[in-house]
Amino acid sequence: MELKVHRATWSGEHPQNSLAGLRECYRERVARVEIDFRTAGDDFVVTHDAPRRGAKLVPLSDAIAIVRSAAPGPTLLMLDAKDERPWTSAEVARLVRLIEPVRDRIFVGSPADWNLRRLRAADRDLALAFDPQYYLTWSARKETLPGRRGAYGYQDDHPLALRRTIATVDYLRERFEMLLGQVADVREVHIRVGFLERMLDDGFDAAGHIHRVGALMDVWTLDAGSRAWRTRLARVLAGGADVVTTNTARELAEAASETERRA
Repeated sequence: MELKVHRATWSGEHPQNSLAGLRECYRERVARVEIDFRTAGDDFVVTHDAPRRGAKLVPLSDAIAIVRSAAPGPTLLMLDAKDERPWTSAEVARLVRLIEPVRDRIFVGSPADWNLRRLRAADRDLALAFDPQYYLTWSARKETLPGRRGAYGYQDDHPLALRRTIATVDYLRERFEMLLGQVADVREVHIRVGFLERMLDDGFDAAGHIHRVGALMDVWTLDAGSRAWRTRLARVLAGGADVVTTNTARELAEAASETERRA
C-alpha cells in the first residue's frame, strides 16, 4: 500500500495546492502526491475551486516545471482535474503537450469520464485515473453526487437502483462492470473511504473487481485524528486498498506499519 499526499500537504507548513508544498513533497521523495487543477480562460491553473475574480492564479505549467527539475526519484504526481464541462479539442491538445515532458512521472484523474476519454483519444498511453462518484457512491451527506438514494442504499441514478430485484452484491457487481468500462485502460479507480466501507458491509469485493481490469484502488480521504481512523485504516488495508489518499501521510504511514507488524 502507498500513501498519496492530498493537495501536496506533507508537513502542513504550506497552503494546499501550493508550489511550496509540491516542492517539499519532491524533496521528501514521497511515493505519491496530488494537486488539483482546472481551466481558467486560456490556461490550466492549480486550484480546487473555480477561481475568484481578481485572484492570483498559479499556472499548471509552474507545477510541471517542478516535476521537470526534480531529481530522479520515486514520486508520482497525480493531476486531479476539477472541470466538469467537456474540454475542447484545443484544451486537450494543450494539456497533452504540457504533460509530455514528464508523462512517465505523472497521471491525470477525474470523475469526469468524458474528459478522460478525450485525453485517451489524444494519447493512448497516458496514465489515467477514474472516480465513479458522478454515477455511483455512498456518503452520509445527502448533497454528494449523484444525490438520489436507490433501493440498495447507494447514491445511484441508474434504473437498476430503482427497485430491489437482485442481491446487493449482484447489484454492485453489475454497476462496477458498467463503470469500469467508462474509460479504456484506466490505471486507477478512486473510491471514497465511506463508499468502500459501505460496500465491505454489504460483502462486496470492490478491490477484486478493480484489480481484475488491471487497475489499482485508491481510497480517499482518510486522515489521522478523524473518527476511528486507526480502525478504518486497518479495514481499508484489509479491503485491498493499493493507495490511500491523506492529509496526514506521516501519521498514517506509522499506523500502517504497526498494523503490518501485528499481522
